[in-house]
Amino acid sequence: MNLKKRIINAGSWTLIGHFASQAIRLLSNLIMTRLLMPEMFGIMAIANIIIVGLVMFADLGLRQNIIQSKRGDDPLFLNTVWMVNIIRGVVLSIFCLLAAYLLTILNDIQLIEQDNVYASSLLPQVLIVLALSPLIRGFESTKVATANRGLELKKIVLLELIAQLCGLLFMLVWVSIDRSIWALVYGALVACSAKVILGHTSISGHKNRFMWDSDAFNEIFHFGKWVLLSSILGFLINQGDKLILGGLMPASTFGLFTIAALLYSSMQALITKLINIVVFPALGEVYRKNSERICEKYYQIRLPIDVFCLFSAGFLFVFGSKIVEILYDQRYLESGYMLQILSLIFIELRYSVVGQFFLVIGKPKLLSLLTFLRLISMVFFILIGHSLYGDIGAVWGLVISYLPSIFITLYFKGRYNLLNIKKEFLCLPIFFLGAVIGAGGLLLS
Repeated sequence: MNLKKRIINAGSWTLIGHFASQAIRLLSNLIMTRLLMPEMFGIMAIANIIIVGLVMFADLGLRQNIIQSKRGDDPLFLNTVWMVNIIRGVVLSIFCLLAAYLLTILNDIQLIEQDNVYASSLLPQVLIVLALSPLIRGFESTKVATANRGLELKKIVLLELIAQLCGLLFMLVWVSIDRSIWALVYGALVACSAKVILGHTSISGHKNRFMWDSDAFNEIFHFGKWVLLSSILGFLINQGDKLILGGLMPASTFGLFTIAALLYSSMQALITKLINIVVFPALGEVYRKNSERICEKYYQIRLPIDVFCLFSAGFLFVFGSKIVEILYDQRYLESGYMLQILSLIFIELRYSVVGQFFLVIGKPKLLSLLTFLRLISMVFFILIGHSLYGDIGAVWGLVISYLPSIFITLYFKGRYNLLNIKKEFLCLPIFFLGAVIGAGGLLLS
C-alpha cells in the first residue's frame, strides 16, 4: 500500500477511534455529572494534570524515537526503550507520592487558600492512588509504537477503545454502590491497566525482554533531551491554564470550567491525535524520500485540519451554550459561555502541524522556542484578564494569549520556506460558515 493510501487509512481509523472514544467519554461524563458534585470534577482534573505534568516532565519522546529512528525495528533498540520506560514509570510514581505529601503539608500550614481546589483534603488521597498509573504505563509494550510507525492505526484504535470501555464499566459498577470520586479514580486505573495488557497480548510484533544497549540509550537520550524540553513546555501550555485557574477560581467555578474544557478538548483532541499519529509519520516519510515536496505535502495535509478547526470555532462560538443546555442540568449552565469563548482557540490550533514539521527536519529547538513564547503569553494574559474582569476575564485572557503565537509561527514558516500566504487565508471563510450554521441551529432549537 502506497503512502497516500496508508495516510487515508490511518486518518480514517484515527477519526473512527476519536469519535468513538469521545462518545464513550461524553457518555461517562453525562452519567457522572448527574451523580457527583461539580467540585469532584475539579479535584479529578487537578489530580490528572499533576500526573500528566510529571509524565511530561520526564518525556524522552520514546514513541517518536521508535517512529523516526532507523533502528525502530531492531529488537535490542526496542527492549532498551522498554527498559527506559519502566525506570521512568517507577520514578514518576515516587514523585507523585511526594506531590501528595507536599500538598498535605502546605494545607496543614495553611499556605493554600481554603476555597480553591488545592485545599481539598481529597486531592492528596486521590494522588496517592493515581501514583499507580505511571508505574503501570511504564510496562506498555513497544508493539504499540511500532504499529504507529507503520501507520497501522486500526490495531491501536481498537486497543484504546476496549481499554476505555473497561474503565467505564468498572466506573459504573462502582458508582452504583458508592457515589464518590473514587469511581473516577479507580475507573482510570482499570482503563490504564487494560491498555497495557492488551498492548502485549493483542498486537503482533516483538515481545519485550529485559535487555540493555548503551548505543541505543545514547540515541534515545540525544533525541529525547529536546523532546523533553518541548514536552515540558507543551504541558505547561496545555494544562497550565487549569493549574493557574484552579488557584484563581472558587472550586465550584473551576469545576464548571473543567466541563467547558472537556467539551472543547473532545474536539481539540481529534486534531492533536491526527497530528501526532498520522501527520508526524507521514511528513517524516515524505522528508526522508523527497524533501523538496515537503511544503506541498504540508499544505495538503493541513487543509482538512484548517476546515475542521475554523468551522468548529465558528459553530461553537454561536451554539456552544445551547450544547451545554442540552447535555447538562441547571448546575452546569455557566459552562456554556465558557465553551463559547474557548472555541476561538481553534483558530490557532490549525498551526500545530508546523511543530511536527520542525521535528521532522531535525529542529526541535524551534518547537521548544515557540512553546516557551506561547507559555509566557498565556500566563501574562490570564493574570491580566483576571485582575481586570475576574473569572470571565481570565478565560478571555487564555484565548487572547494564542494570538501572538500565530504571528511568530508565520515568521518561522517563512524562514524555512514553508509559507504560502494565499493558502494561509484560503480557508478563513469557513469560520463564518460555521457561525451561520450555529445561528441556524439556535433558530431551529
